[in-house]
Parts: sequence; structure tokens; C-alpha cells
Amino acid sequence: MKIKKFLSVIIGLFILSLSIFAEEKKTQVEISLSINWTFGCYKETSFANISQKILAPRFQLDSKIYSGNMLHIITADYYFCHPKSEMTNTAVVYKNYDPVSGESYYEAFQSNLAFHRIRLQYDAAYDVLKNEKYVLFVGGNFSCNAYLQFENYPSITGIISIGPTTVFKYNMDERNSFMVTGSMPWFGYGVSPPYAGCDAQLMKYAEENFMKILTLGNFLSLHNYQSISLGFDYKFKASKHFSTGLGFGFEYSRIAVPKERPLYYLDGNFRTMVSVNF
Repeated sequence: MKIKKFLSVIIGLFILSLSIFAEEKKTQVEISLSINWTFGCYKETSFANISQKILAPRFQLDSKIYSGNMLHIITADYYFCHPKSEMTNTAVVYKNYDPVSGESYYEAFQSNLAFHRIRLQYDAAYDVLKNEKYVLFVGGNFSCNAYLQFENYPSITGIISIGPTTVFKYNMDERNSFMVTGSMPWFGYGVSPPYAGCDAQLMKYAEENFMKILTLGNFLSLHNYQSISLGFDYKFKASKHFSTGLGFGFEYSRIAVPKERPLYYLDGNFRTMVSVNF
């Protein structure tokens, strides 16, 4: 209940802040909701040195605020899936022992791996080049990413980062437009599991004070964290306040924390979106 109340307050404040921002700055605000179909793979080498295939629906909420020469973008997306691999598709039979009778017996086990992906990102960019047909924005972004894997125990990788952002928008005519976005983290801080299994220190901190888990992380830069995100969106303006569109997104990440057991992540996603402008 506390989480639901917290999310309700955050969403309410978010919508209120957008309204106030639009009134004070005479800006244009665009809120988009999209349903994506995500495909790709990831490899959590601290868990298993095999690729886990991803195929799942994805939900994304975007807000774009055009204020003078500035463009502000706030993005939140989430998806959940049961990855597919040789490990999850094959049952394993192993020998076990009854502690009471001492007799041995065989038991079958099949993985029920679950994977969650969460992203929150804020971009701020300034138009450096524009005319009646197109505009080019250049700026920076602040991003929070979480990769959560569950198989008997949690394996959680969390990252906050900053880096450059570029947005190019081309207006084909009054109703049709095309936008390309790209971002790349340069510096950050991340918490990642050092090995497969429960970390005693992490469990201790989670019980004492959850925020202490952040002290188990490492600083990131291009030597141990490489990532790129690209987006391509087409929109059709159906009316003054309503638009629809299609898009495609691509993301690649390599998180080498710890150095010997990195996390690799690759995905593409097709999306359909509806937008409200005010």
C-alpha cells in the first residue's frame, strides 16, 4: 500500500509540475504512452556464462517539454519476462539425500528465471541548429537503470549515469514528423552482484538500512561501462491535441562490474504510441 501511495503521489506531482511549467513558460508539452514489443538477449556472467533470450511487451511513458530554445524529455519504461535459454528449457536431474533416512533419491529441477528491466531518464538539450523543416538539439542526460534477475535469490544491477544527448526532429509537413534520439553515458555509479548467490554484506545492509547498499557500488566510466541508446520515431498529428505514431529503439550495454564477470545487454523494440499535446 505504501508503494502504491508513493507512486500515486509521484505521478500526481509529475502531472502538476508539467501543467505549472507550461503555464509559466508558455511552453508546449507532449505526453506519450507507448506499448513496445522488446526482443534481444542479456548475459549475466556472475550467474551463468550463457545468453538469455528476451521477448516481452514493454510499457513506456514519455513527456517532452519544448520551452524556448530548450527541450526537456522525461522517460520511464518497464518490462518483465521469463528469458529462454538451454538452462531454462532443459530440466536437470540430480542426486539428493534424505537427511532423516540417509537414503539417496533423484530429483528434477527446471529453472524459472525471471528478468525485470526498469529505466528512468531525464534529458535536457538546447537547439543549436534549426529552420522551418528541422531542428537539432544537443545536451545531456541523467539516467537510472535497473536490471533485476530472480532465480531462488535476487541478482540486481543498478546504475545511475550522466552523458551527452542528441535529438534531431524533421517536420515533413504540418501533420507528419520524424525524430531521432541518441544518448551515451560517460560517467556513473553502479551496484552489481559479485557472484551468483546471496551476498551476506548486501543482506546485512538491507536489514539495517536499505540505503547502505549503495556503498557497495563502484564508479563507472568508459573503461568499465559502455552503452548506447538510439530511438527512431514517426508521428502523425491527427488533431490539434492528439497524435499517433510508430517507432523503433535500440540499446546495447556492457557493465564490467566486477571486471571479471560483466553484464551484457542488447535489445531492440518496436513501439506504437499515442500522444497528447497541450
